[in-house]
Amino acid sequence: MELSQNIVRFRKERGLTQEQLANLLNVSVSAVSKWELGNNRPDLELLPDLAEIFQISIDSLLGYEKSYKSIDRIIDRVTVLLEKEQYREAIKEAMAVLRRYPNDARINEIIADSYYSLCFSTNEQSRKKEDIEKAIYYYERSIELFDEIQSHGYKKEVFYFNIATLYSLEEMAQYEEAIHILEKQNGSGKYDNLIACCLFAMGKRKEAKERILRHCIGQQTFVFNDLSILADMYIREGNYETAICFLETEIGMFELFMDEEGGYANRAYAGRAYTISDLYKKINRHDEAQKWYERAKKHADIYKKNPSMLISSMKYCKDLDGRMIDSYGELLDQLV
Repeated sequence: MELSQNIVRFRKERGLTQEQLANLLNVSVSAVSKWELGNNRPDLELLPDLAEIFQISIDSLLGYEKSYKSIDRIIDRVTVLLEKEQYREAIKEAMAVLRRYPNDARINEIIADSYYSLCFSTNEQSRKKEDIEKAIYYYERSIELFDEIQSHGYKKEVFYFNIATLYSLEEMAQYEEAIHILEKQNGSGKYDNLIACCLFAMGKRKEAKERILRHCIGQQTFVFNDLSILADMYIREGNYETAICFLETEIGMFELFMDEEGGYANRAYAGRAYTISDLYKKINRHDEAQKWYERAKKHADIYKKNPSMLISSMKYCKDLDGRMIDSYGELLDQLV
């Protein structure tokens, strides 16, 4: 019915009679008449010609664009429900659309996200295993649909991560399956934290702790660098107070890894503390500058007693391989 109405509408918009349209398509006038009455439909091979004559897309001719806009509106509505934490209502709205468009990747994805949010918004006592299973099902369905439309990359990786997270919940306790999924996506080691949780739950406690510490050090190194880079940007702009905020946040992280005997954490602390001291001087807060200078000197002295660039020199990290790198060598020589 939609196609017949569209043929009438677009023909008239182009100022064509039925006879003129029939001549352009090399069909009979009665064929065009039957299309417009809904008694028959044009052959599939005629659709591109019809769309070209009307100067529209085939989707517009068939009325699909209207459907897509309708889906967009529903997805927007469901997204609002998710923001309001009305997960059951979001699922109800999306499921109504899924019955009509079962192969729409976006609908399957938002249903999966709704179930996922529901699973993690409730405590363990009220969490339902069937909700977890449905979240997994719709994420797996989303992956299939994204494969069909040849979409890949970030979204699919998120789907896999969420599936693994769901498998790692106590209600599922499929830890080996979760690890299997994560290892396939874990090229940079960014999912070592969740893998460690699964290993710990499986009773592999030593391996779990080593895994999470490697992840912590590896990821924290990037965080340290990012905070330093941000601080440097603000220093270049002359905004020393904001730079101090970032550096003081960063330096607190090193305190956690300080060993009584000394090690790299003390070296890193000393270098950052010296920079903070210098920044306090620039804003004429000399008491604070002196405090941070004394801290820098203290930790430089500790580091010199046990100098090491190895990760294993830091607290909790004795079994970890690898070494750190920085530009504080000459600065430490001045402080000691």
